[in-house]
Amino acid sequence: MRGVKNYFLSKDLSFIAVDGSFSEAITDEGSLSYIVIGIVKGIIFKDGRYTINGIEVKDEICKCSAEERMRELEYNVLEKYYNIVDIIFLDRKLSYDSSLNISIPQNSIGIVKDFDADIRSRLHLISDTPWLIVKEKREKVISAYYKLFPQSWVFYIESYIFTEDLEKLLFLLYALGKEPISEALGYNYPLFLADKLAKYYRNRMSNLMNMIQRHSSIRYREFRSWVERLRNDGRYI
Repeated sequence: MRGVKNYFLSKDLSFIAVDGSFSEAITDEGSLSYIVIGIVKGIIFKDGRYTINGIEVKDEICKCSAEERMRELEYNVLEKYYNIVDIIFLDRKLSYDSSLNISIPQNSIGIVKDFDADIRSRLHLISDTPWLIVKEKREKVISAYYKLFPQSWVFYIESYIFTEDLEKLLFLLYALGKEPISEALGYNYPLFLADKLAKYYRNRMSNLMNMIQRHSSIRYREFRSWVERLRNDGRYI
């Protein structure tokens, strides 16, 4: 389907975008992980304009599988917000998370940058953007592909919201995907910011993580103390 011209929402909608990043170091105790979750809050207005009205960062250090723990932390954040905001944006394949018996909030939209390259190449040839093509529609969720501009990427999306109003869904994707930034164009600007926020704080820890990697005898308790000292000194988060 194509649309978005002269479309208006029936009301303003609040949203959050959540994305995470992590770094790992191998020591005598095993893998030490530093995980950061970036949270971007905002409102999209009825006419398609939007504002970012808050950011938040959650971080954790652990002896754990960073990928698995990052997923847990992202969904822990959603437990706080899913009853407060209208829409949740995630950089995740929600069907995969659901297969892990994770409860997906019913106001979630998951956007995936990378999927089958052959499918993406064929879809990329479709002109007359913006468009959204439904791949599958189940009881509570749709999966689809979309492209907003001739020069932008094709994305895969799974949405638990607006499954009966695809024009509204495309309108939202378009409104939040038209920032004139090469990396963000056609994607989702709040998610782009959440990713950059998480990576910014992760990168601030890179020297410490590199030192830990070089000195494998460093213990978890030392690592945790360093991070807490940086926080207390106001030099970090």
